[in-house]
Amino acid sequence: MGGKNSKEEINKDLKQLGKEANKNNPDSLEDGNILIYLNNLITMSSSSDPEKDYNIIRFMKKGTFSDINLVENKISENRGIMKTFYKSEKFSEKIEKYLYNELKILTSLDHPNIINVFNFYSNEKSYTYITELCSYGDLYQDLLNNGPHDEKSTAYIMYQILSAVNYYHKKNIINRGLSLDNILISEKRNDLPTVKISYFGTSIMAEKDAIQNQKMEFSYFTAPEVINKCYNEKCDIWSCGVIMYFLLSARPPFGGEDNDEINSKILSGKYDLLNPPFDNLSRDCLDLLNKLLELRVFRRLSAEEALNHPWFKENNSKLLFHQINDESIIEKLINNLKNYKNKSILQKVAMSYLIHNYPQMKDVINASKLFNKIDENDDCLINEKELFEGLKLKYNTIVKKEDVKQIFKNLDLNNNGYIDYEEFVSAAVNKKRFMNKNTLLLAFKFFDKNDSGEICFDEIEKMFKESIIDKEKVHESLQKIIKDVDLNIDGKITFEEFVTIMKNLI
Repeated sequence: MGGKNSKEEINKDLKQLGKEANKNNPDSLEDGNILIYLNNLITMSSSSDPEKDYNIIRFMKKGTFSDINLVENKISENRGIMKTFYKSEKFSEKIEKYLYNELKILTSLDHPNIINVFNFYSNEKSYTYITELCSYGDLYQDLLNNGPHDEKSTAYIMYQILSAVNYYHKKNIINRGLSLDNILISEKRNDLPTVKISYFGTSIMAEKDAIQNQKMEFSYFTAPEVINKCYNEKCDIWSCGVIMYFLLSARPPFGGEDNDEINSKILSGKYDLLNPPFDNLSRDCLDLLNKLLELRVFRRLSAEEALNHPWFKENNSKLLFHQINDESIIEKLINNLKNYKNKSILQKVAMSYLIHNYPQMKDVINASKLFNKIDENDDCLINEKELFEGLKLKYNTIVKKEDVKQIFKNLDLNNNGYIDYEEFVSAAVNKKRFMNKNTLLLAFKFFDKNDSGEICFDEIEKMFKESIIDKEKVHESLQKIIKDVDLNIDGKITFEEFVTIMKNLI
């Protein structure tokens, strides 16, 4: 197994990510800078048996090294997918590296079109992931069952994929594994699928335009420059072009009897647009397809450029995806933003953890739609100008600039000049939705690592230090936090005290 202790390696890397993120934010924990590392913190890593937390509902699939099961959280009753990789002599260091790398990448991402990882377990026998459940399967199976999509549906899907690609490219991540079976469908509205990228096992972090030469396994979706081992982030754009071609026709642009023939056709860059359905598609549809499958990398579109292509505007892709039909919902979300006040760091982390674990709750989905409608350039960040124009112009809300400044100050908890997706959704959702006993117990158990029924100072300090960052101010900062929320001044927080603390949010 390469002589690694996976949990120690993961914590070491997550802590290093925290240190790098904190270079320009040296302030203490209580000012909100902790949210920079929130994604790393709220994906629980444990050495215990996953069946302690989850009931297996049914077996779904068996792979070479893994079992996939439908599971249900024993507290929240939320369902998810449990993927268990069993350690054995056949379980290679390469597979272990993919799993470890995928966890590290996924816990740094927070986007509505990227799968959520809830828990990760590592023990002597296995590695186990728990991810959100996407009930409609993957795009490959959907094509097999339902055939090709029309332009409107294809544009709707491609807009979401490119939005996620644009987001992680701006974080200097290259996926290298985009394919139909790695994109899951979480819901369908009026036959329009909401999709989520589910696989980052072959991903790498690299500076924009930096040339990569790592060897990759080839498939229908592989870019020609990857075959030639000289590529950058635009290899993902080529894969998007192949996915778009598949969606429109239910066949690959570069087919063949074996890998050699497929690779030869990919390297030629020639594909059929003369036969159905391509002979009946719009000019803009074909134009985007050609620009995604552009052989010359320097002329191929970036994800951001692709999102601004006229084809998406013609099909109202962004409008449809972020549309909230009930005006009263929009008003409530905006009022929640206006009324949001900075709370204790314990409340912030607990709310972020719950939102992370309820990605398909209606309130979370609607807050996500509002965020993405305001996010004009699809980078999953909102600056002050975008917030003002979004509230005033897109939603005809009567707001003064000074009001927007205050909202922005309240929401920009890590003082980076932007409202992050997580910050926005936490502020916009109706907190009452999360105040039932089971939901709060789930959050409480997140802090109560030793199942003692109490949250102790040592537990929180250890969790923050190991999962986020190790610095001198951690001890003093957390002592102040505990003092502020410990109602009976015994140095511990019971579940009843925790409930009181959380209900103060409303």
